[in-house]
Amino acid sequence: MTSYREDRTVSVVVAGGTRGIGLELAESLTERGETVVLGYGSDHDSAQAAAARLVAAGREPLVVQSDMATPEGSRALARVAAEVGEPVRVVVHCSVQVVPGALVDLALDDLDRTLAVNGTSLLWLTRAMVPLMQRGSSLLYLTSRGSTVVVGGYGTVGPAKAYAEALMRYLAVELAPQGIRVNALAPGTQDTQALRAVFGDRTDEIIEAQRAKNPSGRLVTPDDYCGVARMLVGPESTMVTGQTVFVYGGANLMG
Repeated sequence: MTSYREDRTVSVVVAGGTRGIGLELAESLTERGETVVLGYGSDHDSAQAAAARLVAAGREPLVVQSDMATPEGSRALARVAAEVGEPVRVVVHCSVQVVPGALVDLALDDLDRTLAVNGTSLLWLTRAMVPLMQRGSSLLYLTSRGSTVVVGGYGTVGPAKAYAEALMRYLAVELAPQGIRVNALAPGTQDTQALRAVFGDRTDEIIEAQRAKNPSGRLVTPDDYCGVARMLVGPESTMVTGQTVFVYGGANLMG
């Protein structure tokens, strides 16, 4: 049994929180001295680097390997949060599974896994974490415009994101009487491992094309989407639930 400080509670849980957007949110949504649970799949080096970064920033990270393709992955995160101390203020779902290629060529096992990690696991994570949450807590799901428009090479992610957004809306209504809010955040194009898994050698070209056509004249930055995330989980958004908020600088409105 791991020993924890008696006065320690978990403020934030981030599934898929050891790199990219998830790591940025993990740091942004916590204050110095707060504990954050970071879930990851198999990249141990990234997990260690994420923990070191958060320690340097004054946070108290707990890194948990969790397979979000199964309900047990979500339960593993909840067990650590419960063992440390509740209530949990914010739960963020940033886990993503990418299998490049066309949907018509996709093996059924790969399809099942991508739908589970990118979609169904939002439900599993919610079921596991809600008992640790209280009125005023929030769940935040990371999505993208690929849930509503066709993005080439994104067929294993976009439909699952759309599925999860529908789950998000239903969960928002179901949990509203408990004072728990559920929203989705869609940041604009970011240079992440998931993006490179989709576009491979074309990633740099895609990023520059998105930069060139953004009506705001630039791509979004972590400061942009982290600021919106803080608003969505904060008290000023008490009556905002079941919404997908795009942080694209207007690019999501264009063809």
